[in-house]
Amino acid sequence: MHDDGSSDSSDEEDYQDESVAQTSTEVEVPTATQDTKESVKGNAKRKEYRWRKIQYQAPSVNFIACVEEGTEDRCDWTPYVYFKQFVTDDMLQETADQTNLYSVQKEGKSVNTTAKQIEQVLGMYMHMGLIQMSCVRAYWEMEAKLPAVCDVMSQDRFLKLLTLIHFQDNLSVSDDAKKDKLWKLRPWLQKLREQFLCIPPEECHAVGEIMVPFKGKSHLSVYMPAKPHKWGFKMWGRAGQSGYLYDFDLQEKNHKVFADNYFTSVPLVQHLKERGIHYIGTIWMNRLKDCTMMDEKELKKNGRGSMDFRVNQDNNIIVKWYDNKAVNLISSFVGIEPVGNVKCWDCKSKTPIMVPRPTIVETYNKFMGGVDLLDMLSALYKFSFRSRRWYMYIWWHTVTVVVINAWNLYRRDQKKQESQMKPMALRRFQSLDGSSLSRAGKAKIKCGRPLSSPEATPTPPRKRPSCSVPLDVRRDGIDHFPTWETRQRCKHFTGNHFSHVYCEKSKVHLCFNKDRNCFFAYHKVK
Repeated sequence: MHDDGSSDSSDEEDYQDESVAQTSTEVEVPTATQDTKESVKGNAKRKEYRWRKIQYQAPSVNFIACVEEGTEDRCDWTPYVYFKQFVTDDMLQETADQTNLYSVQKEGKSVNTTAKQIEQVLGMYMHMGLIQMSCVRAYWEMEAKLPAVCDVMSQDRFLKLLTLIHFQDNLSVSDDAKKDKLWKLRPWLQKLREQFLCIPPEECHAVGEIMVPFKGKSHLSVYMPAKPHKWGFKMWGRAGQSGYLYDFDLQEKNHKVFADNYFTSVPLVQHLKERGIHYIGTIWMNRLKDCTMMDEKELKKNGRGSMDFRVNQDNNIIVKWYDNKAVNLISSFVGIEPVGNVKCWDCKSKTPIMVPRPTIVETYNKFMGGVDLLDMLSALYKFSFRSRRWYMYIWWHTVTVVVINAWNLYRRDQKKQESQMKPMALRRFQSLDGSSLSRAGKAKIKCGRPLSSPEATPTPPRKRPSCSVPLDVRRDGIDHFPTWETRQRCKHFTGNHFSHVYCEKSKVHLCFNKDRNCFFAYHKVK
């Protein structure tokens, strides 16, 4: 992921002279200090493209994927282990150390947090995203408290950590490093990026803009009216068809990249092609110098489904296709043939009709939605904290993306193992991950009395619900103490057996007598 503080309000004419350097995520704009002669010389050397209406020869683009090792080893992985594949113990420990250091610099004493407490904060955040309330305080109130949150940590401790979480020592950063607008978050982003790149990428990738919602004051905040969240931080993302977020450095052969007209230019398509990376994207006509094609009015006269195309000397094809309006696409590996049909609605006749559609349009529509899918999944179970530190909004968003990437990796493994079980939904994956982060390997703490108003009356106790505790919590070997409760069915033994013995941490009844020791078998590490 790369951040970009520029706005998206530039006109199309500003991008007519884009060069091959556009393979990076940001468009490089020539500075005012560049020599005029060098600029003229560079323009003179620019390659001229000849566009002709000839038969397009599609190249061979068989995908050569990396051989991924260790899929069999991940057959017993839990959501917690998938999450820790990206957020490592070193990252959590570094965050805890920097938080303690920042608390000393700010308040004169250490907050004394640990990597385990940072894990608990992340687990509580995931449960807050699943069950969203009006404010953070509501999760500890007697009338609406959520045990998955209020039983993990006290409200004062949680809010204290929210205000002090830190990632970089303010006093040890040089002036040159501070020129990076995200220098306070850069260590976390760099390590997270390295973990994302460890997973072998898919064949097809979409490049697009990711908006992190934010309406406060920041020099990086931009306004994009076409996005669901119009105000926020704009980041560039490269995502697979599954919604897994990767990075921009492509290394394997014959990957396919899909992008919109903001990125697309003819030199970019050719440059990627020379590196073994094929491209499809929409393109503005003012970036196609010396390419004469039928205009939109002529295509409109021929009706919906009409098209025109041109091919240059490098075997790249430009296609203009008319549906409700004209759309221009460029490709280095897919052309018009075979022309299929798509069902569309005709407003005049009020009936569905079949409209001819070239293969390039069908392929673009099929694989371009990776970044949009990631945005949709990110908005499902995400709790919005308010903070004066604007970069914390980006950090919370990266945590949400980690959960989605872990879930996508889990689904990929399930598919490769040809498991008969249906993969768990994202909400259940996030719930189990949050429970493990909050409780696995952590001792139970006393959180004090729940918040309540003076006139509030305690509600009568409910029947204890049956819960499915994550394996990470069952087998951590910490604070699994037996107590004597009302007799209920044993949750481990398959037979019809009842027991008074109850585990305080796992919250299940288990047999513990001279004939059966289900309490030990339930918590035993296999």
